[in-house]
Amino acid sequence: MTTSGSALPGVRWVKPWLQLTEIAVSVPVVVGYRTARMLAGGWPPPARERRELVRMVQEKADVFGRAAVAAVTTPPKDTAAAVGAVVAPVHRRVVGNRRRLSGV
Repeated sequence: MTTSGSALPGVRWVKPWLQLTEIAVSVPVVVGYRTARMLAGGWPPPARERRELVRMVQEKADVFGRAAVAAVTTPPKDTAAAVGAVVAPVHRRVVGNRRRLSGV
């Protein structure tokens, strides 16, 4: 057994890799939903769409701030854990948006 608790090298990379894959699949879906809603909303956008646009900007600032803090505060000894800590807040937000916007 290794010090990471697993005999398989690279097993600690599975979760961050899966999160990055889900982000890569979810982002175009979220962008598509938001773009379609903006195009269908007309000008000026209704109050619901304005709230969504404000939310979109605020959540980007929030999630990238959290990712930056994780990147700076995670010890560099375990690269997989550091990547996982940086990816996790982005993953939660993107997947949450995909579910919320798709109605799932």
